[in-house]
Amino acid sequence: MENITTMIISLTAFITAVTTLIINIMKAKKEIENTIPSKIKNQINIDNEIIKRMEEVKEMLKADRVQIYDFHNGGHYANGRSALKTSCSYEVVRTGIKGHQKELQAVPLTCIPRFVETLLNKKELVVRNLEDIKDLMPATYELKKGQNVASFYDVILNNKAGEPIGFLALQFCRINCVGFNQEEINKILKLKFFIEENLEKMVMKNKERRKFI
Repeated sequence: MENITTMIISLTAFITAVTTLIINIMKAKKEIENTIPSKIKNQINIDNEIIKRMEEVKEMLKADRVQIYDFHNGGHYANGRSALKTSCSYEVVRTGIKGHQKELQAVPLTCIPRFVETLLNKKELVVRNLEDIKDLMPATYELKKGQNVASFYDVILNNKAGEPIGFLALQFCRINCVGFNQEEINKILKLKFFIEENLEKMVMKNKERRKFI
């Protein structure tokens, strides 16, 4: 009788444990599924606002392209060294100007080392005539030349810790188009700060979601 009672108790505990496990798995799956639509909705809302601000700057400066680039890790080399890259994550273009966002994905930083070094050191890069960097930055020159860029202005984007996470790029198909007045500079800086703030928000929200999954 005592053995039967012990067996029943053990079986009940086992069934309870299995049931709890199944419920937790289903709950976790539901939470993951529920975060996908909300994540997409939040992402789209921020994306649309960033693009709207980029369009405003494009029109004000009469730029041909406005782009946002992110720095990221694209895997590792055989020796374990991080294969750092940059990708164009946002782009708006003037009517009649070709966009290049699709082909500007996962560009190794080793392809444009002088450009990246100069941008990181100076925090911004002003090029009034693309021919000025032909010898200094040959790889960047060829890349921009292929996109019909004649003058451009790039400014670094930072996270809250002051670390570089990417850069904002303003491009023109004509030379000498980056001599901005104070009002235009203020508009560019507002866009820069807006981008930095909202990219940080996306990161924080993603971290918060992971805590509950």
